[in-house]
Amino acid sequence: MNLTTKQLAVKDVIEKISIAAGIDPFWSISIAMVESSLGALQKSSTGCVGVFQMSSIAMKDLLQSMSGLEDDTVDILCGIAFLHLLLKRHKTLEAATLKYCDPKDRSFYLNSVQTYMKIFEKMDT
Repeated sequence: MNLTTKQLAVKDVIEKISIAAGIDPFWSISIAMVESSLGALQKSSTGCVGVFQMSSIAMKDLLQSMSGLEDDTVDILCGIAFLHLLLKRHKTLEAATLKYCDPKDRSFYLNSVQTYMKIFEKMDT
């Protein structure tokens, strides 16, 4: 099978995230291939969108079930996905951070996040 450059890029992202989440990457990639041919901009006639053709009903079910999960993986994946969306939408870490928190917490939230970023960066070096 010959995949386009875009399809290969999507495949690679799915593979990395699947491995991190403990999901069989071949299964994830295959579902995405059947659903959208690995096309991020796909939209079905029923309103499902994206690589995995998620519907608003599926997303609502996912979010409702998160409260009962003992495994933090779904929560973490959703949180990172939301951070990705905010960064894409607001362009800078600072602006995205300020949109992540409750508006009444903005006076301290950004500074707290930046302080922790420096601490974790130092831990990694």
